[in-house]
Amino acid sequence: MNCFHSARFGELRYADRDVINLPDGLIGLPRLRRWILLEMERPVPLKWLQSLDDGNFGFPVAEPGFFASAYEVAPPPGVLARLGCDSAEELAVLIITTVHEGGSRLTGNLAAPLLIHLGTRLGAQVVIDDERWSLRQEIDYLKFGLAVQGETAAEGTEEPATEPALVGAGPEKERQQAAL
Repeated sequence: MNCFHSARFGELRYADRDVINLPDGLIGLPRLRRWILLEMERPVPLKWLQSLDDGNFGFPVAEPGFFASAYEVAPPPGVLARLGCDSAEELAVLIITTVHEGGSRLTGNLAAPLLIHLGTRLGAQVVIDDERWSLRQEIDYLKFGLAVQGETAAEGTEEPATEPALVGAGPEKERQQAAL
């Protein structure tokens, strides 16, 4: 096990297999390439993406379904090959989320999602040139609130809202069982 000190979480232990590598870093942060995905305390249906290159840097991420029911991403040319994918079905999508002051608002950057290959754990932040997707898309507070309570809007049943969505996955499409 490796050890790492995070400003937010203190001492963290992780295995090499847990590391997500973003070879190009993030937009505007090309030097931050190694990351781990941490569970947030229940019942919050968000995860925390923590940089291993800078213990002071991390942010919440969420499934795109909390922001847009029909969110689909067509990976830009070359992304699949760079991530070692044969198809977009092998990718998970995470949305960088902002929790505004006092927790009064949650927004997500649907215009620049993170795509992560579930097998190789290689990822990339991509820019989606589609006017439907905003840099500051307000979260669907009904869906988010139900997820906090362990329910879904469609069924009113318990659902673990921590699985990453697949590229091109709508709410009806089966989710891949492999979690990040």
